[in-house]
Amino acid sequence: MKNFLMAALMGTTLMANAVEAKTLVAYFTLTGNTEKAAQIVTEETGADLYKIELVTPYPSEYKAQTELAKKELEAGTLPPIKPWPDNIGDYDVVFIGSPVWWGTMATPVRTFLASGVLKDKTVIPFVTHGGGGADRSFADAAKWCEGCKVNTDGWSGYSRITFGLKNWAKKKLNEAIK
Repeated sequence: MKNFLMAALMGTTLMANAVEAKTLVAYFTLTGNTEKAAQIVTEETGADLYKIELVTPYPSEYKAQTELAKKELEAGTLPPIKPWPDNIGDYDVVFIGSPVWWGTMATPVRTFLASGVLKDKTVIPFVTHGGGGADRSFADAAKWCEGCKVNTDGWSGYSRITFGLKNWAKKKLNEAIK
């Protein structure tokens, strides 16, 4: 009985901390894979959801998308994105979702990270990829998000496969609010 009460009290404390830590899931997607992962992270953490969108969308044709994205990466271009939520300063923890493009996070996500809006926040990246893994995505997120506390132990999933994402999201949020 004593162990049960202790576990119940600890669970209540964790939930209270989670409620106190305002959490956001921000993501960019082209194919829907990262969006699916972002929705799972949102459900597991009780976070708010924000979709990073370009001011001028990428072309709808796949080859044109990839050619433009590769040029942006090679040139270090930060494409303009639509405004983020006005209350972004209220968030303590921000999960960042991105597809992996040529070994790193998509350029619209880079724009968001480099904006300075996440300074002093805990940032937890996750990525989806087409077979190459996360590569340098998490290290790059830490480099681009100056003044942020970036957890470089991110989650990486192949295509639409989200194995382990639920437990990872809960674990990372609990670590962030301790």
